[in-house]
Amino acid sequence: MTALLRPVATSDAAAIWGLVDRARNEIVGMGSLPSSTSECEAMCSETAETVALLATGRFRLEDGQHRRLLLVVEDTDTGQALGVSGITFKQAVPNLAVQVATSRDGLGLVMASASSPWTRTELDSSFLGPDARGRGMGTLSSRGRLMLLHLVQSQVPTTIASHIRGKFDSDGSAPFWRCFGAHFACWPTSTEAEKALTQDPSNLAQLSGHVLPVTPIVLESLGLVNAASMPAFHSLMSAGLLPNGMYDPIDGGPTVVGEISRTATAQTRIHGRASYGRGMATDALVSVASIDDFRVVRTRVDVTDPFHITLEEPVARAVGIEPGTLLAVGLIERRK
Repeated sequence: MTALLRPVATSDAAAIWGLVDRARNEIVGMGSLPSSTSECEAMCSETAETVALLATGRFRLEDGQHRRLLLVVEDTDTGQALGVSGITFKQAVPNLAVQVATSRDGLGLVMASASSPWTRTELDSSFLGPDARGRGMGTLSSRGRLMLLHLVQSQVPTTIASHIRGKFDSDGSAPFWRCFGAHFACWPTSTEAEKALTQDPSNLAQLSGHVLPVTPIVLESLGLVNAASMPAFHSLMSAGLLPNGMYDPIDGGPTVVGEISRTATAQTRIHGRASYGRGMATDALVSVASIDDFRVVRTRVDVTDPFHITLEEPVARAVGIEPGTLLAVGLIERRK
């Protein structure tokens, strides 16, 4: 199976929603994924507009604005949607987070919540369907987005952030919510809190400006990575992002951040013209160096020629790469 990652088109809405809808029990806490058919259609339409603006160099955000870009992992043979990922560009949009610090009396730790404007490019939730797992597509989905960001970094916020899901109980609720938000907000469970915040983001104000002690019970739920999110977490860490000490006020999951120019992809990224060959040795992400027709595949390449990227013909043709096509390559295995 050959898979590629690309921005969704408006015609992808039904396939994307089918994939997400079948996985409702697995995507608890992945608030950046569509929650209805209409929202999925809107996100696909917004993506098409965003790509058009980026391709023409006209992408701009005013303070307080954000714009989403949804991507699909697709089987090149069948056209089946195997997974979904995304990016959100935010310009001075408030970010609510919990941080841990020494208490003012110096006798313990406290967790304090605060909201402040923050300009960043958020790497949204990534989800792979059952058919795509264990095939290396997690790296394609998670890190393939960085290949796109390198093409448009002059137009988008260069600070990259990702909010990782925290611990959830078997009933789908986050124990951290009981330690934090339930003390001063009206929603008894994290599930109800997420629903209320989705319906009216201004409700975030209720979660800002609070200080509570860090207790042993808090430590059992704060900062832990959800088991289902662990592969994405490790992929982002290997890409060069690091925890910054901020935690999600709902589920207590960590935030990881980095700069586009300092990611592993930036350090290993090279360009060259495509050529065909056999017996390639280096594991890499290969993308077309054009946002207008962006697609990226994980495959093996030969980069010993400084002017050419050599890959196997069946893979190249499956993703529409002809000899001479200008390619960008992000090496997964660093050259020795």
